[in-house]
Amino acid sequence: MRRRVVGVVLACGLLAGCGGEPVKVPAAASKAPASVAEELAVFAGGGIAVPAAKQLPANAAIGGPDYAVRFTEAGTADHLEPAVVTQFAKMQSATGVPRDASGTIAAGAGKEFVFARLAAVPARKTEPSPEVKARLRVGDKARPVEGMVTADSVLVALVPAGAPVTLVVADAGKEESVDLRTGTVGPGVAAAYLKQRPYGETSYKLVGQISGEPHQTSVEMKVSAAVEPYDHRQQGTWAPAGRTWLRIWVEAKFTAIGALDGSVDLRQSLQVSAAGKTITVEAGSAGVTRDSVPITGYTISDEVRMEVAEGSVKEISFRFEPKGAITRDGKPATLKLTGSTQQKITLK
Repeated sequence: MRRRVVGVVLACGLLAGCGGEPVKVPAAASKAPASVAEELAVFAGGGIAVPAAKQLPANAAIGGPDYAVRFTEAGTADHLEPAVVTQFAKMQSATGVPRDASGTIAAGAGKEFVFARLAAVPARKTEPSPEVKARLRVGDKARPVEGMVTADSVLVALVPAGAPVTLVVADAGKEESVDLRTGTVGPGVAAAYLKQRPYGETSYKLVGQISGEPHQTSVEMKVSAAVEPYDHRQQGTWAPAGRTWLRIWVEAKFTAIGALDGSVDLRQSLQVSAAGKTITVEAGSAGVTRDSVPITGYTISDEVRMEVAEGSVKEISFRFEPKGAITRDGKPATLKLTGSTQQKITLK
């Protein structure tokens, strides 16, 4: 009989307080509902489903020198699904979601989650660039968007229900915007970056003679050209309105027994014309660099540019005749080329 009383007392001690009231669960054992950062705006993985998705117009696209994306669908929801919560838990610094969060997360009274899917622009290939910055304009307020502007991602933001939501992207000193609810793009979209840039290239061989060398050398030439409104060189330069940059890359590879050094003045060495008119080349000097393999190999390469009227260049003619201050074993030397030095490139 004594043992039975003790058992009852122990059971009572586990389930109730001294006065018979239920024992409270320790605070550490209770789990508060997970929530997101108050001003959530983040690019997440493209595998996230867009709830209540509606298709956006085909022209809902923006782009610049370092990015190009189109917005294919948008939607809203009053909560985040568990799959999204799990992904956000891995992005804790950007989302505020605890790493052990699970289940759904509610938007809260008077708020909603906005979703927008980003995809690639046809014919445009871009690598994610940290130079491209995005912010979200919600009503009359703005907040930064965490992550890089890239295709195959979904933007998720917590906003007041029904509030205007506009994504603003800054690249190379210019901003472009798109309404995430309607897909309407703002003014000033750089259309040149929403299509494949005009580009062309050619490779050919010439015969070269370096003064002091006992034998001629084969010179492998590669020249490519592109037209675009922004030039990344010289800390980045936009062409004036109605104009664009014709950019040309020149590479010459050859061999020599003697040790070569010095540079080639590309402004004097490269003659370019389009539609029968000579184009002034903006260029500097390109050094003669020794290749690691073979050790007798040398390369002259650099980029030049020209300002031309937008849409005016479809084909260019050029001639490369190296002029500059080249040395062989420390003595002045020249590189003379023979063969078809006059070449053409069609840009398409």
